[in-house]
Amino acid sequence: MPSIPAQAQAQASARWHDTLTVQGPPDAGCYSALFPSAIWTPERCAPPPKHVSPPVHKVVDSRTGRVTLQAVAPTTGNGNDYAAQTNGLTRSAVGSFPAVTGVNAGGTQPYTLQINTTTGSNPAACPQYGYSSCSTWQQFLYDTGDGEGASVYIQDWLYVGSASEYASKGCPADWTPYADDQACYRNSDAISVGYFPLASLGSMRLSGVANQNGRDVVTLTVNGKSFTASQPATTLDIARIWKQSEFNVFGYGGDKPLVTFNPGSTVNVRLNVVDGSTNAPSCLQNAGTTFEQNNLTLGSCTASGGTSPGIQFSESN
Repeated sequence: MPSIPAQAQAQASARWHDTLTVQGPPDAGCYSALFPSAIWTPERCAPPPKHVSPPVHKVVDSRTGRVTLQAVAPTTGNGNDYAAQTNGLTRSAVGSFPAVTGVNAGGTQPYTLQINTTTGSNPAACPQYGYSSCSTWQQFLYDTGDGEGASVYIQDWLYVGSASEYASKGCPADWTPYADDQACYRNSDAISVGYFPLASLGSMRLSGVANQNGRDVVTLTVNGKSFTASQPATTLDIARIWKQSEFNVFGYGGDKPLVTFNPGSTVNVRLNVVDGSTNAPSCLQNAGTTFEQNNLTLGSCTASGGTSPGIQFSESN
């Protein structure tokens, strides 16, 4: 039997991933699936990882009040990134790398794939945690770990609006305070996966879905296998405010924020977003929300509508 051409195989894998994403896992917990089957197999969930993937770091000038970012050109990240903004509320986002050239394996340096949502006021999420006001931010992650094993999970962020409430109440149970930002974060249960080198980016596809059958769901597909984990949608009620999405490959947290690509690397990034319409999203510049970075320089961004609305851009060094 003749082999399937690589391009056709990649397209079939992408369609399979998107079918699994639309279908969603049958219940809470962790699951895997093998191409081309659309049947999810239950897997044992790993405990929530301890890793934190922090938000954009800003510097405030005490004299002028001017806010600047700490990213060092020409890196991508810490705000210097594109984001897709939908007209209606975003229901899901799927990130992929349609073309990857010149990328060597890169050893086993840690990195993350991230789909990052809107950061904004979320009145639906605040009362359940006892706050009169708060903002929320959610990340759908593939995290290679740093000697602790790779996994797929969701990271949640609460920014308490009232300094006095934060001082008196602190963070909710099972949430961790972050720096001095009146911020709290938590990780969902995770599904353990293998480490995939940067040279595998072209076969990787990450999706995040909000409030699918009462759950927020993250799914990674790579080399013909899909992995998914979920959490209750009420954790952040992110479906009520999600309109902006960032997707890219970044470093590993605040201690190793930069992932380094070898010279000659070029990566095309595609982010499809669903808001129930065929309208093209807006391609926003300087709209990234995560602190982590890579050493690539951003090219131009284009947006498209139709059956698969989204944005696409290149980055290279």
